[in-house]
Amino acid sequence: MNQSKFWKRLIVLGLSAALLLSGCGGGDKSGGSKSEDQSSASSSTDKSEGPKDYSKYNAYMDLYGELSDIEDILLVYFENVDYTKEFAVLEGGDYAAIKDAVQFYTGHAYRVQEALGYVDEEPAYPEVDAAVRALGDSPEKMMDALDDLASYMSFDDYKDDNLARAAEIHADLWEALQVFGTYYGEMMDAMDDLADETRDDDMEDMLNEGQMILYNSRLMIHASEDILNDIWEQIMAVADTADPDAEFELPELDKTNISPLFDQFNTAYEELTAAMAKEEEQEKVFTGPVAEGSMQLYTTKVNNLYVKMGELANALNEGLDYSEVYDNASDALSSMIDGYNSII
Repeated sequence: MNQSKFWKRLIVLGLSAALLLSGCGGGDKSGGSKSEDQSSASSSTDKSEGPKDYSKYNAYMDLYGELSDIEDILLVYFENVDYTKEFAVLEGGDYAAIKDAVQFYTGHAYRVQEALGYVDEEPAYPEVDAAVRALGDSPEKMMDALDDLASYMSFDDYKDDNLARAAEIHADLWEALQVFGTYYGEMMDAMDDLADETRDDDMEDMLNEGQMILYNSRLMIHASEDILNDIWEQIMAVADTADPDAEFELPELDKTNISPLFDQFNTAYEELTAAMAKEEEQEKVFTGPVAEGSMQLYTTKVNNLYVKMGELANALNEGLDYSEVYDNASDALSSMIDGYNSII
């Protein structure tokens, strides 16, 4: 297996961190994601203050998702275009190969401005605040360039003009990359750390308020994340010492930590499906005229993750190549997280 191909899976795992938390233990559909640093946590623990406002955290998570989408495209772009100021297709590169990665891309510039509007607001997230401030409007400029690239590729203009406009689009992309490329990694890393630190913050509130669908969803998601991350860490430990020019072989995994996590995952799935079968629990989460459709869609995502994680478990237990099932489980996890974020 090519190591560079497998390295791209880190992006999928990163997206799995983009989990929004409910500002009032699950009942508030306005969203909100909890992430408080130590200096502000003590002032927000008094339940008499009412629901916590996680708007800032959510705005940062939205920007995180945008940066991940951009990174996905840039990886493909610079596999085919030289990483230099002057536009040139790499020897052996294929400009047309960029189309699949970018043709449906749409940047959401308002998320950049929304995040920038929070950098000086409380609560303070020092590392993330600094990275967002340093990024400035470079993600918005990158989105503009990628929107142009998407249009250029989608309608096959690059074929009609024999790449005449490709250099102009590359110049805009390269200009945005000078700031974006310097700081986006810092923002992603800082946000990953913050998400790890705060992922259990409102779990107790959910349990106390009887939000069993949301509570068990989170347990299922967390167990999946921990399984995938454990696998990833073992792979990277081997990759770090492997010959970069040799064909990479997936290692046989130590399942000491993974097996109990699969047990936790299965228990969470059983508890979640039991809760979703109860009308009183459904009414706490799925409301309004689209309640039934929303529940059906979310149920599909839950079941899909259960199936894909089961396929991963089987591959590990039987000593099979687990690269594809790992990818499928990662995709299913990201899909369930998207579904969860839509119902809180």
